[in-house]
Amino acid sequence: MMSTESYSQKYPRYEIRIAGSGGQGIVLAGIILAEAALLDRKYVAQTANYGPEARGGNSVSEVVISDTEIDYPSALELDLLVALSQEACDRNLSGMKEGGSVIVDSNLVTSVPWQTAACLPFGEIAHKAGDRRAINMAALGAVASFCPVISAESIIAVMAKRLPATKVEINRQAFDEARQAADNLRTQPQVCQNQSEA
Repeated sequence: MMSTESYSQKYPRYEIRIAGSGGQGIVLAGIILAEAALLDRKYVAQTANYGPEARGGNSVSEVVISDTEIDYPSALELDLLVALSQEACDRNLSGMKEGGSVIVDSNLVTSVPWQTAACLPFGEIAHKAGDRRAINMAALGAVASFCPVISAESIIAVMAKRLPATKVEINRQAFDEARQAADNLRTQPQVCQNQSEA
């Protein structure tokens, strides 16, 4: 994988969008990523958009990261998309940069019309860790593996600060398990079984 420093020299900004349904902790995941990037001494813009429903509505969080001041805070071409529902995948693929990375929950997304996508069972990983609500931290584990501009250590540090003390261990387990699974996908690339033709 390209180092953080060499990536930053080649590309001035890195854009991440996490999308899913209300109740999956999408906004918190974006906040944690943004604060982690700040710990890594980056410039950051973080925005969120969600429907009026407490659960089940569309939810999106964007994080734009750069080594220089950010003149436009919204994503223009996504480097990384994390989709935790089929609707989120369908709505957001059009915003991808050519060659960008798409990560989806393999149990919640059945069609991924993108040339390369990583499919991981975030919900199952969270459940195994002890709390299905940790799906957002499992997703961040995959982001830590695929994203070259934020360190896993900074994400973990922010998790410990942002999450209730009684929930840190469970969420850390989900994060670590998903990160390991994503690392395995990166070193042994494989096409998602449910991937559609791009």
